[in-house]
Amino acid sequence: MTAQEVTFSNFYESTISGILAQGATTINLNAAPTSNGTSNIAAPYYLVVDPDEPSKREVILVTAASGTSITGMTRDVEGRHGTAGVAATAPTHVDGTTVRMAVVKEMFEDLHDRIDAGVTATSTTALTNKTISDSTNSIDAAVIADKSVSNTEFQYLNNASSNIQAQIDSITGGTSSQTVVISVKVADDGSGSQNVFYFLSGTDSGAGTRSTNFIFKVGFKYKFDISDNSLSGHNFKFSTVKDGSHGGGSEFTTNVTTNGSAGNAGAYVQLEVTPETLGIAGATKTLFYYCSTHSGMGGAGEIQLFGGAGGDFHGFLLMGS
Repeated sequence: MTAQEVTFSNFYESTISGILAQGATTINLNAAPTSNGTSNIAAPYYLVVDPDEPSKREVILVTAASGTSITGMTRDVEGRHGTAGVAATAPTHVDGTTVRMAVVKEMFEDLHDRIDAGVTATSTTALTNKTISDSTNSIDAAVIADKSVSNTEFQYLNNASSNIQAQIDSITGGTSSQTVVISVKVADDGSGSQNVFYFLSGTDSGAGTRSTNFIFKVGFKYKFDISDNSLSGHNFKFSTVKDGSHGGGSEFTTNVTTNGSAGNAGAYVQLEVTPETLGIAGATKTLFYYCSTHSGMGGAGEIQLFGGAGGDFHGFLLMGS
């Protein structure tokens, strides 16, 4: 069975509601899969459970769904955790585990489907000496004379290619890194007496998440946007000791870049993770974020520095409350 054709603009992310146990073949989510945020994505399609954790990552094929309930699926279709498609060998995922749509997997499957359709729908004679037009980026009309494969359908791949290429062109190996932007706010932690840092990234909205644990990986720059006016008077710093100078530690500055004053437009603190950041034999494994002016603002949050394995880098992983 193949999954539904998608355009590259489709993106979906949610979390598991409850526990997805080993052997289970149904799953409840906290938000229904949507296409471009407007309408339901019809099954079949692929979802990736716990995509940022290599030891837990699992690709599932959704065959039936109703709103936030996935009522039919094939577990571990890649066979990462045992026999492909066997639910009994798939891992258990806890409540709140991230779930994303496997857009790139869909794109390549769509391409294979279209090529297969073009070959089977036309005769060998019809395909002889036919070319692809440079001016229109479409297959010669004689190749698809029966109209079973339209030029319009190939435009999905053309558009995706240009978007991906633009991102690739902006990265120069060895001289720059991919940058992950994380917005920071300050608010009371609910006790009425302690301000703490809250974090937002990507499609997050609202107040953000406090006491967040991060995993930062080599090859990325992590840019903390501290321009929100709630940070006025709160200096966002890193230390190898929890609560920094308030806990007897000092500021960590290796590969840390600062710009502007907290609470003002354009202000940020950026940490680039390189072998130098990790230190000899990975001596620096954990950093804590803190306010150099006020104690307790880092809460229970920490940053794990990770060198990665086999180039398996995925930006950052959030684990918080």
